[in-house]
Amino acid sequence: MLMLPTAQADEWKISGTLEQSVEYDDNIGLNEDATPAIGYLLNPIFLAEWNTDNMSVGLTGSGDIRRYDVKIWDCETFSMGFNQQYQQRSHVLSINGGYTQSCSRTDQFSDTGILAADNQSETYNISPAWSWQWSALDQLSLTSSYSKTTYSSTDSNNNIGANVSNFQGNETYRTSLSENHLWTRRLSSTLSGFYSYTKFGDSVSSSIQKVFGFQLANHYDITRKWTIDVGGGLNWVDTPSNNSLISNGNDSLLRTESINLALNYSGQLFNYSVNYSRTVNPSASGQVTEFNSANMNFSYKINRKLTFNINGNYSKNQTVGQEDNQTSIDRTFYTSSIRLIWDFAKQWKLSTSYRYRRQKLNNTGFTQVINTQAGVIDSNALIINLNYNWDGLRVFH
Repeated sequence: MLMLPTAQADEWKISGTLEQSVEYDDNIGLNEDATPAIGYLLNPIFLAEWNTDNMSVGLTGSGDIRRYDVKIWDCETFSMGFNQQYQQRSHVLSINGGYTQSCSRTDQFSDTGILAADNQSETYNISPAWSWQWSALDQLSLTSSYSKTTYSSTDSNNNIGANVSNFQGNETYRTSLSENHLWTRRLSSTLSGFYSYTKFGDSVSSSIQKVFGFQLANHYDITRKWTIDVGGGLNWVDTPSNNSLISNGNDSLLRTESINLALNYSGQLFNYSVNYSRTVNPSASGQVTEFNSANMNFSYKINRKLTFNINGNYSKNQTVGQEDNQTSIDRTFYTSSIRLIWDFAKQWKLSTSYRYRRQKLNNTGFTQVINTQAGVIDSNALIINLNYNWDGLRVFH
């Protein structure tokens, strides 16, 4: 992506949103023995920004607080993030970071599918980056990142103890180099190469996996309303033989493919998007995992105040490079929702929605997690949501 112009005057801004929901889910934990639950959800978000001619600084704080009539499903997620960017002529330096503490089941919806009620996660991350606009049509970028995730169990009084759900934390170092070229006003391409090093587990029982590869991504504006993205690449997953969890003493090098396909339409009355992606990332299963996801979203503006939305997502996650004595996760997950949104005031929205989830989960190996979730299980949920969007305060000088 080519650089955008920066602000021309100093600007201070604070803004935020407050979202409240009431939901009923007839099988909140996706278990064989369905557990229905009624809950209240509160999601505050606060943003603070400072922008000058060549610098921008931002702070973000958010929460996700959930209370249910079945107390074991109560959940709190809190996160803090920061970003800073400095631009000098054709060079841009930036750094982003954050901290998140959450009940792990909110993370596992998109990962293993294991919805443990008594487990929480902590994640730290930081990512510095540098980009150079070395010609009117080309930009070179170098990005590195570090993240650490740990899991621990909690009792009914939120006391933290050992991780009995067998989720595997990880430390990941990643670096990537990319070149973006603007062929025409409508067509651009990005070629990138990357390397990542991930250590799973702890000092007693740990494993290491390295991933490296390259990707080519292309973006084309078909018209003012239609855009298309086509990309792909190759990844190699290397599992060294000195892992404490591996007994055969042989290195393992496997090749996988990355894919990104997307078609988007944005009009006055309706928006439509369909996409498919395949990526390789660390997982709480203690393995690098291949994530396949197909998504469709359709939104139609009935009138100035009413909007109808339908969304569907199909995903399949499978571990890559595991040994016979390690966890193997093979998960298929489908979710869809129908939503009606009413903009009844300038900063207020009221919506009602129905959500369907269906999961097929198989896991084998020495870390059998929660057998009550094995097999094909589904759930239905009804949600009423009230959203307030505060435009905030701005000060220029």
